[in-house]
Amino acid sequence: MTSFTSRAASNPRGWALIVDDAPSDRQLLAGLLTQIGFSVCEAVSGEAALISFVAHQPDMVFMDILMDGIDGCETTRQLKRLAGTTFVPVIIVTASTDKQAALLSTQAGADDFLTKPFNPQILQARIMALERMRDLQRIITTRRETLAMLVERGREEQALAERVLSRAVTNRNVAMDRLSITQRPASVFNGDLVLTQYLPDGGLRLLVGDFTGHGLAAAIGALPVADVFHATARKGVDDARVVAEINHKLHHILPVDRFFAACLVSISGSGEELRWWNGGMPSMWLRRADGLHELASHALPLGILPELTSREVPHHLPIASGDRLLVMTDGLLEANDPQGRMFVEMGFQEVLQLWEAGQPLAPQLLAALDAHCAGVDPLDDSAVVEIPLDASVLAAPHLPQVAQVAQRWQWALTLQDGRLGRLPSLTQALRPLGVLGQLDIHIGVLETICTELYSNALEHGILGLDSNMKATPEGFEAYYRMREQHLLAGCKGWIRLQLRYETDGVGHCVRLDIAHSGRGFCEAATLPDDPQRPWGRGIAMVRELCADLTYQDQGTRVEAVYQW
Repeated sequence: MTSFTSRAASNPRGWALIVDDAPSDRQLLAGLLTQIGFSVCEAVSGEAALISFVAHQPDMVFMDILMDGIDGCETTRQLKRLAGTTFVPVIIVTASTDKQAALLSTQAGADDFLTKPFNPQILQARIMALERMRDLQRIITTRRETLAMLVERGREEQALAERVLSRAVTNRNVAMDRLSITQRPASVFNGDLVLTQYLPDGGLRLLVGDFTGHGLAAAIGALPVADVFHATARKGVDDARVVAEINHKLHHILPVDRFFAACLVSISGSGEELRWWNGGMPSMWLRRADGLHELASHALPLGILPELTSREVPHHLPIASGDRLLVMTDGLLEANDPQGRMFVEMGFQEVLQLWEAGQPLAPQLLAALDAHCAGVDPLDDSAVVEIPLDASVLAAPHLPQVAQVAQRWQWALTLQDGRLGRLPSLTQALRPLGVLGQLDIHIGVLETICTELYSNALEHGILGLDSNMKATPEGFEAYYRMREQHLLAGCKGWIRLQLRYETDGVGHCVRLDIAHSGRGFCEAATLPDDPQRPWGRGIAMVRELCADLTYQDQGTRVEAVYQW
């Protein structure tokens, strides 16, 4: 439908279109309208009125009902169609007292009705009332169009943000083509997370998780989870430690009403052992030759408590070639059919019981889900992952041996005063120099090491903050509020980063040296790893990732050695 926009006239009230086949009536009405501030255009028939309506784009129309050709009711109907979403008041002006004519004109779209002869004061009062209605309608239309434009712009920005976030989270995943993975977001952002990474023994570690709710608020926590997951998998950090570190990080960044249900699965390089942990997720299902095995939730979701209990440890199971594992989020089980019934109650168990040993389940499961939903939009994100537990399928690929030569390079950066709070990532700093090379697949681990050591240098060395403040939730918040205040106020000092890489063609070594101008903090380096202490855990993680970690010069300098 054509959109119609009023054109301003020289008179303050705009244009008035008079449609009447009687010249005397047109002249009388035109005089009155001109006196009260209208510019006037006239039409002697319905056909002429349609042409004049498009040409002059009037702000108000005065229509006679009884005319040769197209009558007033049909003309009104067509004028309203031409106006589209713009409200242009139409006042029927007629000598007829027929009540049926008033009804028909109103049904055609007329907004008011005047009987000739009319009182000029009553005419003006009717005009003022319709003008208020017209102006209000146009304000509403303008705001609706503005809102629609903002919503569309927001949708485009969300789609862009989702692509960036998704790539940042999943770009380090491996073996995705060897797993059956289906993810269906309920909105632009997906709060369900699937991460994969190889272990040092050639096995595979997988994390499937579900943040509370869906959308951006649910998806934003994926970044820190992915950082911890990938950094720890490459170094072979044990499953219990990985879960504890993710829980610790999420407990301090998520609101109290948010948490992360997750399943962590590690498959040994030999293909003989499955290690699994289930915190608040639906049961996983293991199909072995001897039947179905349910791997039910045995722990709380992550991010609720500051520490996991000693009972919430990973479990172990023997596996063999041909076994398959099904992992899913609750969005699949709770998907509704048109009658509001959930999939877990209407088909899931039947599909599961028909699962044959050594055969994939995902195609039949997803077909049953689609038939169940029958076009009903999902209310929650869902993810389904089926894993063939075969070492030959999942093992890290053997890359062709490329002749390596001894290589050595060094990079350094010094940040001072107002720039201390703006540490660039190693990827940003090193990629333009073309020196990443063999470091590229280890850059996530190196980022973790660098960020943790730099934060210690800044917070304890330069700013002089005390980690004991983090012993309580209130103190934890006060600690980072004080950190931000110090940085905004402008702190003095410098921190120097130096990264040295060397290889003999076989082994690789990165030495990261961080020194600063503040006071030392050797005591932070010697504290034992206490799982009940809500601070100091970052250094313990760095020690586990590194071959060596040494503090020097009264704690104002630290060197981390990372090897592979």
